[in-house]
Amino acid sequence: MPTRIADWIDERTGYRVLVARALEEEIAGGARFAYVFGSALTVILVCQVITGMLLMATYTPSTGGAWASVYYLQHQVTGGWFVRGLHAYGAQMLIIVLGMHLMQVAIYGAYKRPRELTWWLGLALLGLVQAWALTGNPLPWDEQGYWASKIETGIMGSVPVIGTALQRLIVGGADHGQITLTHFYVLHVAVLPLVFGLLLFGHIALFRKHGPKPPHDADLSKRARYFPEQAALDVVFSVIVMLVIAIWTAAIGGAPLGAPADPSLDYPARPAWYFLFLWKLRMILPSAVELFATMVLPGIAGGFLFALPFLDNKPGQTVGQRIKWLVPIFAGAAGICVLTVMARHDDGKDKHYQQASSTAAARAARSVLLAGQGIPPGGPLEMLAKDPLSRGPAVYAEACTTCHVLHGDGEYAAPVHTGFGSREWLDGMLHDPQDPRYFGRTELDDMKSMDEKLDAEQRKAVIEFLFSLGAEPSDPAHDTTLAENGAAVFKDKCMDCHLYKGEGADEFDGPDMTGYASRAWIAKQITDPKAIYGDLNKMTPFAGELSESDIQMIATYLRLQRFEKPETGPLPAGLPPPKKSE
Repeated sequence: MPTRIADWIDERTGYRVLVARALEEEIAGGARFAYVFGSALTVILVCQVITGMLLMATYTPSTGGAWASVYYLQHQVTGGWFVRGLHAYGAQMLIIVLGMHLMQVAIYGAYKRPRELTWWLGLALLGLVQAWALTGNPLPWDEQGYWASKIETGIMGSVPVIGTALQRLIVGGADHGQITLTHFYVLHVAVLPLVFGLLLFGHIALFRKHGPKPPHDADLSKRARYFPEQAALDVVFSVIVMLVIAIWTAAIGGAPLGAPADPSLDYPARPAWYFLFLWKLRMILPSAVELFATMVLPGIAGGFLFALPFLDNKPGQTVGQRIKWLVPIFAGAAGICVLTVMARHDDGKDKHYQQASSTAAARAARSVLLAGQGIPPGGPLEMLAKDPLSRGPAVYAEACTTCHVLHGDGEYAAPVHTGFGSREWLDGMLHDPQDPRYFGRTELDDMKSMDEKLDAEQRKAVIEFLFSLGAEPSDPAHDTTLAENGAAVFKDKCMDCHLYKGEGADEFDGPDMTGYASRAWIAKQITDPKAIYGDLNKMTPFAGELSESDIQMIATYLRLQRFEKPETGPLPAGLPPPKKSE
């Protein structure tokens, strides 16, 4: 800066005195890496403010537009994924570094007189950072943020006397909705930053007044200035922290974006990792002492940290002499780490959770793919409601898994639908229709193995014919010549039991194979199964239970099983006996 301009500014602000006072501050005992956390936190906060303002430039705080606006930033704006990742992982790093800072302050005894207020403000800042993260996670209004917020506010609601009222105040009603999102947005971008800024100003002012607390064995005759000795250490650590955040972001490809939040769907809900220990504690303790896990124990921990300056009030003292006050802090930190690792480990072994997580991940990937083709005016949920690969599995799980199994989910009371209509599925059904995965667990026992009735070439041709009946123009090509041969074999060998295009058996001795496994055939069986199986039918019609749209969703989704492999291997243990053997 030119001298004349600097002089002009200094005459009006006195900034040179302020800068000199900051840079020339003496540090008793010398510069140390133990003092770098405050500067690193400041750098992270600056990053959070800048990236937060950039996010606000594209964000729409509405339940219909939030997900779409975050998708736009993540996938359409150049570098948007990186900005969002810096903000998301910067928030998590803020919690980590603040926790490290708290541990360093405790070890050095920097909570003692005259630094009690500095310690208390630091504890308040840690709580505010967690609240900041809590209110930010649901803002994309995706499944992860939505359901994590449900858990976190549910824990809040368990507080005696005021819990329910406090939960309703923050959520804005009995359940999450537009008011919830509005509340979180205002808290996240206005209220919490303002309160945090005021407390941070007070914290820094008190720190400047008292200076860093040297360790008990420091040589106080040794002096160092903030600049350049301590400043160099601060810069090194801050650069490392920001590099970790940037590499974290680049390695993962930005913060994940789940599928749009849909309260009607199941989701493997978990809180954010920094609340995961509390969730795990609730899981391992009996429900009768849930209040102890969610309120009493955290309250004791918070009360102990607040009272620490009064409990450990003797001047000086080595770490060894203060160990009885430090052990609870170390034990608490270790307990948080152990519970968090336990939660992750147990989830990794939980097959149901892993399967649900895979389903959620597939739903998220599908949502992003569909959004790239355009999000309708009704929002992302309308987009998914019109997509068979999104809506179909949900309706199938609700309506069909009480009898059928698909991808391991459901009951083995009727034919397994995994790979339904594929060549392999058809081959298995012709070989042994009374196999438990076909009709062996139903009362339909008229059809027997076709191994003796059809030779290998005939069976291959019939399979290709049946497979062709469900084909659509967009499908991969099939062997039309073989299918034509199969049609002739089918008419000769199979139509004494089956119907095909109005011809064949006088009575329903087997299902009508016209358009077998096509979208229309599946929809017809769901709507009115008797039209397919006649008096042999044992399936409940869904015409009055499912909308025409949902029936079409299931039909379209189930038809695509023709490109999957059927289920193999032993059946799950403990299945009830089939109806025909009862």
